[in-house]
Amino acid sequence: MVNYQSLRQEELQRVSSLFKVLGHPKRLQLLYLLMQSRMTVSEISASLEWEQSAVSHQLKLLKQKNLVSASRHGKNMVYQLTSPQIMSLIADAVENSNLGR
Repeated sequence: MVNYQSLRQEELQRVSSLFKVLGHPKRLQLLYLLMQSRMTVSEISASLEWEQSAVSHQLKLLKQKNLVSASRHGKNMVYQLTSPQIMSLIADAVENSNLGR
């Protein structure tokens, strides 16, 4: 359990940075899609109806925060979420957002 009174400034910065990345609707939509399955840029682009360049840009930002990882399968890079905790965080946020309806 985290002692909230003793969170260091660097921890607060990391958490704030994470929530900033998660707070963008397009990135959140992309992460939610990757909760369902591992996908290539082309598959993500088709599913979300985004330009491939927009998908690649968002994936780059998510990779920088270690929220997604990529592995090569033949000529394609396949993207997936990096941790079950991120999946839980997103699922909890979606569930909690529906409480006030």
